[in-house]
Amino acid sequence: MNVRNPNTSSRGSNAILWIVIAGLVIIAGGFLIATLTPTVLPAEASAQAVQVDQLFRFMLTIGGAIFLLVQGVLAFSVIRFRARRGDMTDGPAIHGNTTLEFIWTAIPAVIVLVLTIYSYQVWTSTRAPQPNEQVTGVVGARFAWTFTYGVNEADLPAGVTVEQLPPPVQERFEQDGQIQLVANQLHTYVDQPVLLQMDTQDVIHSFWVPALRIKQDLLPGRTTEIRFTPIEAGVYRVVCAELCGSGHGDMAGTLVDGNLMGAWLVVHPDEATYRREFLEPEANRVLFPPEDPVQLGRQILGSGKYPCATCHVLTDLGWAGNIGPALDGVGTRTQRLAATGAASMEEYLHDSLRNPGAYLVPGFGNLMPQFNPEPDQPNYMPEEDLTAIVAYLLTQTGQ
Repeated sequence: MNVRNPNTSSRGSNAILWIVIAGLVIIAGGFLIATLTPTVLPAEASAQAVQVDQLFRFMLTIGGAIFLLVQGVLAFSVIRFRARRGDMTDGPAIHGNTTLEFIWTAIPAVIVLVLTIYSYQVWTSTRAPQPNEQVTGVVGARFAWTFTYGVNEADLPAGVTVEQLPPPVQERFEQDGQIQLVANQLHTYVDQPVLLQMDTQDVIHSFWVPALRIKQDLLPGRTTEIRFTPIEAGVYRVVCAELCGSGHGDMAGTLVDGNLMGAWLVVHPDEATYRREFLEPEANRVLFPPEDPVQLGRQILGSGKYPCATCHVLTDLGWAGNIGPALDGVGTRTQRLAATGAASMEEYLHDSLRNPGAYLVPGFGNLMPQFNPEPDQPNYMPEEDLTAIVAYLLTQTGQ
């Protein structure tokens, strides 16, 4: 006759109780880790950021629970199975447990499968086309970002018609159906879906806005895309996440005396504010350019259409770059004529933009992009833009 030892039953019940308590603690700890860790991240400023952070929290819950389980079992084993004082015997011979091995193989396989399906759903959702997207071109170049907006008839400032535009602008407008507006900051408004079509003029760059949880590489010879829908008005930093040269750090937006310098994303609270504070003033500059070539050149360089500000010093425009030679006083540096063989400073500046590698100012490397005259060439600069820029630079005679 077998008699059950009551102490054995009690120990079994206690063990089950402790396992249940430990399991609840591990699960609660996983949720706690998933809740607290994302608080160090920037605020969720886009619909895509919400989806990405939900996936991140789900992964943290699983990862945090597994971490606590492993560390808990390790701590329990160290304490429970430690060698007692004076015990010189070997541990018991264990040849494996098939059931346990199956379980610890099956559980990770299921977790990986679930994460794969969930991640794919988030990836496809964040990249799915949205109705009424604002299509904006992005160009990355050493060492600046530029953003291109298409201004069509519906975007014209209030009271302005196509017939009122200057003849050259009107001709381009009627030919292409729109005018290209170029700026060094990205502007949109809350709840407006945005499609960025991105190209690089030189090496690989990576467009990253941490607050939006979006990041996309720009690859030579290929147009890449990224989508986002902002949900919070504000100003968000744009960063290059791919090391692209000595001026890589200058491609991130910075604050100088409280002013936004470099690339930033500005999300306006609504469409009316976006049009009033950005689109209409910028469109007016492009649609009604100054007739004076000096003023036109200053406007072109000030717009950020060409990536010059991060490399050069030009006090008149607030540039403070340190990668290329300073442009303050460049109009009077006639000593460079003998070194280049140019007949005049106008010719020298013209050739410096078309073929910057032909003459390098001592102490500086050949990093400046070559601005080409044909639309199908990279770094396209129309001759009228170049002429206006040269006219403006010739007026920079101070030191």
